[in-house]
Amino acid sequence: MPELGKLNACEFPQWIAAYNDASLDAEQQVPKQLDEIVEQCNTIICSDLRRSIESAKLLGVRDIDRIDAIFREVELPYGTMPSPRLSPATWSLIYRVLWFMGYSANCESKTTAQQKAMVAADHLHNAALRNNTVLLVGHSIFNHFIARQLQTKGWQGSTSIFNNYWAVSEYQYSVHVP
Repeated sequence: MPELGKLNACEFPQWIAAYNDASLDAEQQVPKQLDEIVEQCNTIICSDLRRSIESAKLLGVRDIDRIDAIFREVELPYGTMPSPRLSPATWSLIYRVLWFMGYSANCESKTTAQQKAMVAADHLHNAALRNNTVLLVGHSIFNHFIARQLQTKGWQGSTSIFNNYWAVSEYQYSVHVP
């Protein structure tokens, strides 16, 4: 992970790039309850971001069935205006709030992210129907968008975006027969 010093708005895009390129801490402890979940899944899917792929490997996944940019976290916008120096966490919070309010300079819009989530949900839905179980190693906010789309397809589960690292959301498919 890049150093967490303070930076201005113009430096924030470089920090994002460094964050996306950084390795995970291989010494971190993966919660034991995830072992059983991973063992039961027939299909493993990850975003193409390094932290997603490395997370799958820390979970003990040997073969990832699909690595795809469609499952990437929603990008953060950023500006290039003169600004005070703030921590990356503060910039991330400010820009995420602005993004939810419609500001999408230098990144995908909320509408585009929702459309991307529809496609991602279709991939997960179809993979689950073919293979019975799917594990997506993804990213918090985009997982929320996918969850909302899965619910429109008849899946039941949490749509909370306030999850910690290694949080799990499980979904069950219920077919309604008239």
